Parts: sequence; structure tokens; C-alpha cells
Amino acid sequence: MKIALVSDLHGNMTAVKALEEDLARRGIDAIWCLGDVVGKGPNSHLTFDWAIRHCAFILRGNWDEGIGLREFKRDGFYYEQLGEARMAALLNFPLEKHVMVSGRWIRLIHGRPVMPRLQYIQDPRDTLLPLLEPDFDLMIYGDCHRQGLRTISGQVANIGSVGNALGIPMVQYAILEGEMGETLAPLDLTYVTLPYDNQAAVAETLAQPGLPDGDAFIVELTTGVYSRKKGSFKKKEEL
Repeated sequence: MKIALVSDLHGNMTAVKALEEDLARRGIDAIWCLGDVVGKGPNSHLTFDWAIRHCAFILRGNWDEGIGLREFKRDGFYYEQLGEARMAALLNFPLEKHVMVSGRWIRLIHGRPVMPRLQYIQDPRDTLLPLLEPDFDLMIYGDCHRQGLRTISGQVANIGSVGNALGIPMVQYAILEGEMGETLAPLDLTYVTLPYDNQAAVAETLAQPGLPDGDAFIVELTTGVYSRKKGSFKKKEEL
């Protein structure tokens, strides 16, 4: 089975459309979404609807929860764009999912709010080990918008961001390929970096002048450098 692992769509439909075309070309069997389908970008309602239509499941990310609970400053833009039904649905997304693929017990989360804080692949080993407890072979997450894989006692993998990738301003996602179930078999995790029309994404953002921190989002789209100012939110969030 070939499964696309996607995360952090963040209202960027230009990136999502490029993703969709790439998935069709690759013959993907299922799409699993690890959260943050809304927030930051200009068209959260469209990326939310796309995820609902195409993904076998969607996990709840920190932006999904924060917007669903109306916890952020200046985010009435998102509340109005999403509407009450989508806002309520954000809070019904599960926080995590556990699956057995090719004999490996896999934990899937977004990152925050399950993680107490944002964590990166290169963080100290002792801070990552609890994410594999009690007996996971592999933990896969999004949240920090940067791809990476690390083997400690088990493996920790980050799949990057579709709509707000950092480091490399391309669509980032991963493909998990294996056999569902407990039988040990080959398990492939392939990282994809997909070029897309970043300037079209900039135009998509400029078409929504009320978007909070839209100027910072444009910088991130074009450079891959995190650009939001701290203190923009009621809750302290880095991404």
C-alpha cells in the first residue's frame, strides 16, 4: 500500500493543487493528513474542504485547535472565512492515530498540541524518546515544517509542510509504502520536495488583504525563512 503523508496545508491552495497533481501521477492509494489544514495562509476554507474530500483521516494540529477554540489574536479573518460548521469540525479531529504497517507499530501525530512544545529532529535525544513510548517503532509528525529522519531507540520522522515549508520553499510531504498488518516486511519512507508556482501562491495571498501577517507569509513562501514576529498571538506559538 502506498500512502501519502501530508501536513500543514495552511490555506495555500496553490501548493495543494500541485500536491494533488503529483499524487495522481504517483498512483497513491490513500492520503493521511497530520493536521494544520488551516491558518497562516489565505484560503483556509479551501484547504479544509480539500482535506475533508481527499484524506482518509485528519489529525488535529495546533492551528486547527487554536482557531477552533478562538484562542489567537486578530484571527477573526479565519473564523469568518471558515464558518461555524468548519470551526466546530476542527475540534473533532483526533489528536493521534496508531497503525501497524509492515510489522512496525507507528504513532502519527501533528506535533503540538500532543507535544508540550515545538520539537525538531535535531533536539536532544532524551526529549524525543518519550514520543516513542511505550513501544512504538516509528513516530511520524509535522508541525516544524522541515523534513527529517532520526534513528534513536526507534525512529522519529518529520514530513515537512505542504503549504508553508521552511528551509526549502517547495511542497514537502512523504510517502509511506508497506503492507498493512503485523507481518514483518519492507517499509519505505520516501521524502518528496515538489517545486510549485510560489509566485502564484504570493498572488493568492495578496488577494486576501485582511490576512493576518500576510506579509510574513509571503516572505516564507518565497524564501523558506520563518518570518512571523513573536507576540502576534494570545498564545505563544512559534509556527
